[in-house]
Amino acid sequence: HLRFLPKIMLVAGVVAAGIALMEPEIALREGITELEGLDIVMVVDLSSSMQEVLGGWEEHREFYEVRSKGDQRELPMPETRMQAVQNALFDFVSKRENDRLALVTFSENSYVVSPLTTDRSYLEKYIQMIDPSILIGEGMTAIGEGIDTAIRLFRREDDPETKNKVIVVFTDGEHNFGRDPIEILEEARFYGYRVYLIGVELGSEITRKQKVQDLIQSVHDTGGHYFDARNKNGLEEAYVTIDEIEKGVFVQKTIETHVPAYHIFVYSALGLLFVGLALSSIPYFVDIS
Repeated sequence: HLRFLPKIMLVAGVVAAGIALMEPEIALREGITELEGLDIVMVVDLSSSMQEVLGGWEEHREFYEVRSKGDQRELPMPETRMQAVQNALFDFVSKRENDRLALVTFSENSYVVSPLTTDRSYLEKYIQMIDPSILIGEGMTAIGEGIDTAIRLFRREDDPETKNKVIVVFTDGEHNFGRDPIEILEEARFYGYRVYLIGVELGSEITRKQKVQDLIQSVHDTGGHYFDARNKNGLEEAYVTIDEIEKGVFVQKTIETHVPAYHIFVYSALGLLFVGLALSSIPYFVDIS
């Protein structure tokens, strides 16, 4: 029966080629993609003071003097602290192409605005929407609550393949409500999460306080850093420095629909036809034909 093998191969090759011409598809296919990157939760203070102008009167002296004199010259409107943070977040997100990013906001309470995602356009829409007026009924600064929510988010979406997890906190005030952030930072340290704290125009009278110094030390204990961002340049320096964090690795599950499968049959047809023709050139098989 082996003498019929060349014909069988040739017929099978023709059949495979015919199937390929029908452009078959795989309805649903799951896969795993390994990416270089970090898991980062951005935690943003939405207390009422974030609506104040970044830099104050001294930095924008010309603007306020022109306005006070009724001068109609068009000068750029000073950014509020919130607007400056939003712009910093946009720049930061644009540079973290392979990271999973999440967004948490807080005032007296904390809220998950976006879970961990690699969809930057989706995240940017939510960054655009955040505003201190959303939590206008709160107004206090619960830094511990914001960090705690970031930790809970990591624990809920934990992926053992992701080595590095980072929390970046933007705040313009000292902790004055809710759970002690130093205790929460101890938990972050236990799980190996680095925390970066960006003080948005914190006055020296605040940063000199012992409890604020203790908070900054606790941030350093997690492997993170405290940034004193007194203006727009300070914010840029902070996120550029964080952008240089070592890369980690995480695995992302992918689902594809209607995946073309014709190439499988094309390769099969070529292989079968080649084998069939090769066998036909052997005398043992030629005699029977």
